[in-house]
Amino acid sequence: MFRLLLTALVLSGLAGCASPPPPTELTAEPIEAAQIQADIRSFVSSSYPDMEVTVRPWEKDSRRLAIYFVESKFALLYPQQRFHYLSHLIPADYQEKHLVDSVWFELAPGETPDDLVYPDEELTESIAPDVLKVVSAANVFEDLDDSLCPDDECASGSQCFGDYRHTRAILLQRGFKESELFDVLHVFMAKGGHCDCEILYNVAEQSRLASEYWTARSENRRPHDPHTPATD
Repeated sequence: MFRLLLTALVLSGLAGCASPPPPTELTAEPIEAAQIQADIRSFVSSSYPDMEVTVRPWEKDSRRLAIYFVESKFALLYPQQRFHYLSHLIPADYQEKHLVDSVWFELAPGETPDDLVYPDEELTESIAPDVLKVVSAANVFEDLDDSLCPDDECASGSQCFGDYRHTRAILLQRGFKESELFDVLHVFMAKGGHCDCEILYNVAEQSRLASEYWTARSENRRPHDPHTPATD
């Protein structure tokens, strides 16, 4: 729910990078591609029961494994979001032991690796202060908080589906152009906001959602999980 930091080594296939760096000095422990494929399926099946996983030598460098993840739920997610979720389902020690130098491609059905678009990380970092300033001035965080955690105790908050469906709608309502959303949402990702609720936990300076989470924790109550439907 809150910002999670990868404990594994930085994989050469980070977010399916179109131009992965050269192999690291560390070498993955030998294991059959078929076994890795079966292991990964077991790791992700609880969250993605219908995901297709294929592991084979990478066509650009047969010394390295290419891992293809195909999932219909990825259609609403950017590649960086897809990698974020997958990397936390596969144990860090397994990644370090068997997936060093592997190249990951997280795809929606019908996509190819060439279809994936990635942000310029240096650009994202440089524009972040101005993006957050503009977003804050437009009251986007307040609107998102009203949606997920209404001030009216009688109102039910919207569910977070692990994507940006609420944030996108608010940005467009607030006058942001569709062409600007890529930059804005990747700034949010860089700050730890990979979905609607994580924006309120990790990006917004303050929010009722985060405040109520910590109040519940301090009172030894189970905090409401915005990823589950609200109940009366």
